[in-house]
Amino acid sequence: MIVHSRIEGIRLVGNLLGDPSERDIFVYLPPGYETSEVRYPTAYLLHAFGSSAAQQVQPALDRQRWVPPLEDVLDPVFGRLGVPPMIVVVPDGWTSYGCSQWVDSPVCGNFEQYLLHDVVAYVDEHYRTIPDGASRGVFGSSSGGSGAWNLASRNPEVFGALAMLSGDSYLNMTHKRFVYEYLNSIWPEPPNGPVVGNDLSQMVYAYAACYSPNAGSPPFFVDLPVAFPSGELIEQVWDRWLSFDPVVNWRERVDNLKKLSGILLDVGWNDDYQLHWGHRLLSHYLAEAGITHESTENAGSHSGRSRERYQVALEWLGGVLASD
Repeated sequence: MIVHSRIEGIRLVGNLLGDPSERDIFVYLPPGYETSEVRYPTAYLLHAFGSSAAQQVQPALDRQRWVPPLEDVLDPVFGRLGVPPMIVVVPDGWTSYGCSQWVDSPVCGNFEQYLLHDVVAYVDEHYRTIPDGASRGVFGSSSGGSGAWNLASRNPEVFGALAMLSGDSYLNMTHKRFVYEYLNSIWPEPPNGPVVGNDLSQMVYAYAACYSPNAGSPPFFVDLPVAFPSGELIEQVWDRWLSFDPVVNWRERVDNLKKLSGILLDVGWNDDYQLHWGHRLLSHYLAEAGITHESTENAGSHSGRSRERYQVALEWLGGVLASD
């Protein structure tokens, strides 16, 4: 059973995009919840770029392939697969630029603080959770995966385990090219905000709004990391992007990472954006630093097997989160 509510995100008020602060939240209750008094571990599922909580729960039909509703994905995990029951929470990270990346930004809103303080508090107050970080995990795919990394590696007292599925990583290889490809797509015109129908423009401005926001630079409130028309990389801006890259920021989070009860890195070796190299490099660095983790690869692409990988992540979380 999935319960839908709307909650006020105090930390989202005043965002420069003018996006609403009241947000959807969906809570999956495992079989037996209504007839028991048991408290349950909780897994927070963060959606990807260009999506929303509602679309995560009930995917839109794209006339190319059928994606099962989330409830049909979760029920077998706690049924046929025999994973210990847990509550699964789907918060909303949508923005009119594409996605919040689940980080704090004056442009998009303070989504990290929103999750830590508004969402977690709401869920623990309204549902029979085990209100402790050791019993609370976070996972997601793509931008949701990097969001899971960011939240748990910065806040291990809130989220005690993380599963990063095909998460944005190794930005020097995977994301820098997006900016140049965007500039190619509009050449010889200078950059002037997201262009309807130009996915590259929307991605670049969405990332910049999260990674290099500039509240003093209307109307788009971002600093782009490449100068136009020279193409020179603006190191100070690009370094701000890299501060959100797991292959870079793990170094300043070693103590936090060692506090986690589990870290899962899972990616398809046919990832469309080459994110498998980011996962491989991150795993290499973590192993060198003596940080316990699991790193797995599958035959999938970037998102084609995401529902299946959710099941894998939940089965793994079932083995690392503390229960009563």
